[in-house]
Amino acid sequence: MRHLHLMSVVLRRSGVYSALGGFLVLFLVCAAAVTAFEPSVGAYGDALWYCWEVATTVGLGDIAAVTVVGRVVSVALSLYAIVVTAIVTSVLVDYFQERRQAQLDQSLSEFLDKLERLPELDKSELEHISKTVRKFRK
Repeated sequence: MRHLHLMSVVLRRSGVYSALGGFLVLFLVCAAAVTAFEPSVGAYGDALWYCWEVATTVGLGDIAAVTVVGRVVSVALSLYAIVVTAIVTSVLVDYFQERRQAQLDQSLSEFLDKLERLPELDKSELEHISKTVRKFRK
């Protein structure tokens, strides 16, 4: 549950919701434009498939843009998809860095708590602290 909260904080802070929402709108508008202007695309579902090919840079070739409008739409969608992919990648990296930092902070906090109680610790706890210190030095 803590990881989901951290992920939502990272997503909110990064502004990725706006980028994904904008991408979805652009995707659907591009599909409508392709349906309207491309003679080889007969249905909105085919236009959605074409836009998926463009956005993911798969480009299977089963549908190709032949009109100027179709080509401009394809370029705009592919560029926006590249930007969104970069944003999502950076958000994922940020999330994992935040998780790692939270784990390190927790470990450090536990370690400092033990150091504060040093006179109360038994021999096995002291050995554990010693091993932890050696591990951090490596």
